[in-house]
Order: sequence, then C-alpha cells, then structure tokens
Amino acid sequence: MNLTNSNFANTFLVVIGFLLLLLLPLDLVFSTLGLSEFKAEQLGDILKNIIIIAYGYLLIRQFGYTKISGIFNIRPQHPLLLIVPLYFIGLGFLQYTLFDYQFTDVTGTDVLILLGAMLTVGLSEEIIFRGFVLPNLIKGSSSNQSFFVPIFLGSFLFGVLHFLNLFQADSSAPLVLAQVTYAIMFGISFGIVLLRSGSLLPLGLLHGLINFSFNWGKLPGAVVPPEIETYQLYDAIISVIIVLPYFYYTLKQLPNLNRNAILDLYQPSP
Repeated sequence: MNLTNSNFANTFLVVIGFLLLLLLPLDLVFSTLGLSEFKAEQLGDILKNIIIIAYGYLLIRQFGYTKISGIFNIRPQHPLLLIVPLYFIGLGFLQYTLFDYQFTDVTGTDVLILLGAMLTVGLSEEIIFRGFVLPNLIKGSSSNQSFFVPIFLGSFLFGVLHFLNLFQADSSAPLVLAQVTYAIMFGISFGIVLLRSGSLLPLGLLHGLINFSFNWGKLPGAVVPPEIETYQLYDAIISVIIVLPYFYYTLKQLPNLNRNAILDLYQPSP
C-alpha cells in the first residue's frame, strides 16, 4: 500500500503545534485561585481545549477546509453512524455498576466540570484531526489512492500521541498500548463517519460524551474498588475488543464514500 502524501510534512507540523498547546500548564493559572487540584486541572484543560479549538478553526479557514470539515454543518447525513456508537457510553457507565464504584461523596459541580473538560477535549481533537488533518491529507494524496490511506495516516498520528500517557504517574504499559490501539481504530472510524456524515460537531460531542462516561473514576470523592488494579490487563484487552464491532461497521462504509463529491467540497485558500 502506497502511504506517500505530499501534505504529510505540514500535517505533522500542525500536530506538533497541537501537542505544544496540550503541554501548556494552564492548571497553574487556576491553582493560584485556591481551587482544588481536580478543579484546577480540569478548568485548565477546558481553557487549553478552547485555545486548541480556535487554533484548529483558524487552520481550517486558512486552508479552505470549511466545507469538507463540516465544521458549520449541524445536520449530519446518515445519522445512524453517530447513533450506533452510543453503546460505548452505556458500557462506560456500566463498568461502575459491575465493579461497585461508589460516588456518594461526588459533587454535582465536579461532575459538570468533568463534563465540560471531556466535551471540549472531544471537540478540540475532532477539529484538529478530523477537521484539519484528514482534509489536508486527502488533498495531499494521489488521485488513484484510496481514501483509506489518508484516513489511516491521520488516525495513526492521533493514536501515537496517546503514548504520552506513559509519562503519567499512574500509567500502565498494557493500558497505554490499548489506548493507542483503540485510538487508531476510533480515528479510522470517525474519519469515515465524518466523510459520510459531513458534520463535525456531532462527532466532537459524541467523542466527548464517550470520554465522559469512562472517566468518572477521576472524580473527587469517587471510591474506586481496590481490585480494579488487578484487572488492568483484562481491561486493556476488553477496551480494544469492544471497539471492534464499530470499527468493522464503519469500515463497511468505506466503499460508499463518493470521491468526486468529497473533492468538490474543497475551497480555494483565502
């Protein structure tokens, strides 16, 4: 498979810019206000994600990708593609019942802050990787190259970034490897869904809600069962397995992509 792409270099530079914005220590801004570590971290992430959203939007406008990114289209085509993955949200919340998590001491304010952080991270990642990276790589691909190639390249960049989680204090190599694997699969699936649905906002919100449903264990006051640590390897395996049905479902949509209609969405750069 020919993976060459004339736009890979400038795409990589944009991803580096995204990474540098991710590393901004904006939580320190909120720490000075006397907020708890959780609130400072999540509010810092919200501010950081808003900056990344603005960064992605400016790139989309500058390169003429407004239409192909679907950034202003709030009515997706083929909405079933965005309804099917709602099962991930259900599974995310189901784990807390199965493993007897306790949320008695969790406050509503912290839940809302977590929701805001997860929704903005979902939107920021989709605007960068599906809103800019994917259209840019499609534009740089050869005319006889399958759309799967730019979709894969953008998803690979998205997935590899998750190796940064190895630097977290509580990181686990099997879990991080699983994160990289299912991030690549999600990236491919969401890339296909964007090209089929023509709408970015619902995809970003879906991404954020999936993240939200799987991150309740981070809430202050949440009691995480101690046996969870012993299930990390199984969790890594299961997290990849549950993505496979949706991954297969979206791959089946690949032949339905209309190359000419998609390429007609490109606009000249200002």
